Amino acid sequence: MYKLSSLPIEILYKILDNLDTNDIITMARLNSWFSYRLSTLLGERIEHNVKSDGWRIHIDILAKSYPFSQASSSFPFPTELLLLSEFSRINPYTLTLEFNLYPIDDDGLDAIVSATQSQRSIVLFDKIKTNVDIVAYFAQISTNRRLQHVNQAGAAIMNDRNILSSGKEEESSGLAVMGTGFKIQYNLTRKIQDKDMLKLVDQFKLDYEQHKSELDVLCLQDESPAVLSFHKVHVSPEWWLKQMKIPSFSSNEQQEPQHGYW
Repeated sequence: MYKLSSLPIEILYKILDNLDTNDIITMARLNSWFSYRLSTLLGERIEHNVKSDGWRIHIDILAKSYPFSQASSSFPFPTELLLLSEFSRINPYTLTLEFNLYPIDDDGLDAIVSATQSQRSIVLFDKIKTNVDIVAYFAQISTNRRLQHVNQAGAAIMNDRNILSSGKEEESSGLAVMGTGFKIQYNLTRKIQDKDMLKLVDQFKLDYEQHKSELDVLCLQDESPAVLSFHKVHVSPEWWLKQMKIPSFSSNEQQEPQHGYW
């Protein structure tokens, strides 16, 4: 039997480029040989989805902090991060799609790729309880710079106690599972030297002083902080294609977005 693998790679690409993306994924899942070689073709399809078709992942992170020692009506005080994905690479062995996370601009349509790490980070203290809720949306921005479609694509609640207890070293990392085939990568830093990071910590301390109860005597000046930063999104190609199909939305540019999340 004649094998596709015996063809020159250029001819193989020409043939498989006529398949739809689902079929390319099926072929790439056959074995490591196809996975490695078809990852380039699959990556090009995903990059087209992002740049030409406008599909993006939006991450809304809401951290609510309050002291363990005293519950009061003034707590919790919130910190919110609005992040947008930028396609980075496809892993040629696992076919996992990787997207860098950046703060979203004022118009809500583009990522600020020049942003500092502090702009996608939140502050944690051992003696301050922080609930971290993450909600992800899959959205499409039309060619005339309008939000054409958006749907909720995943959610997670991060336990700050588990994060802090598992990250006693100066640097650690982990993954927040948002759903099947969808994870968010985060880093925890305890050794804080960057000037912007130090400003972020100082702002948190200021917020704490403004919101704490009069009965609460905790002084954060005596406590060591940690900074939780969100860096990447990892999704399977199957997850990505599924999001583009659910739900199907009319191409009529005059219609409003289906949901008002963004």
